[in-house]
Amino acid sequence: MNRLVGISSIIFAVFAWNGATAQPHSVPIGELTDSMRLHPKHALILISTDWCTFCRMQKAQLRKNDDFKKAVPYLYFAELDAGHNEDISFNGTTYSFKATGHGTGSHELAYVLGETGNRLAFPTWVLLNENFEIIFKFPGVIKAGELSQLLETIPRHSTPK
Repeated sequence: MNRLVGISSIIFAVFAWNGATAQPHSVPIGELTDSMRLHPKHALILISTDWCTFCRMQKAQLRKNDDFKKAVPYLYFAELDAGHNEDISFNGTTYSFKATGHGTGSHELAYVLGETGNRLAFPTWVLLNENFEIIFKFPGVIKAGELSQLLETIPRHSTPK
């Protein structure tokens, strides 16, 4: 019996540790349109790449941000990998990866959502309202306090789903 309790404690500790370090719950970008139409609420999109050190830093910040954890029931969070090379359907339009050289390029959707002044920076934060309108765009690293202020602007009157 003691051995069973010990094993159960270890299993619980592993799952608790995994939960504490897990990625923020996100909706796959290809499913975001359907989710927003089925249960309308704001969407926060982080446009990033696999090679971007600052993007990894921002994702780590999200895992630790209590205000983000509290806001998750009232918004969708999606990550858009600008290097994703498959088509993505978003709000009735299909977007593709556009090569700019051998082994380089960016996804059209990343440009549509994140372009500022004819350039795309990583990371870029985009906040959409329930009507898919961009209401906030920030190219670069956003500080924890600034993220908290942004999250405070999201309506909390909607029912969490």
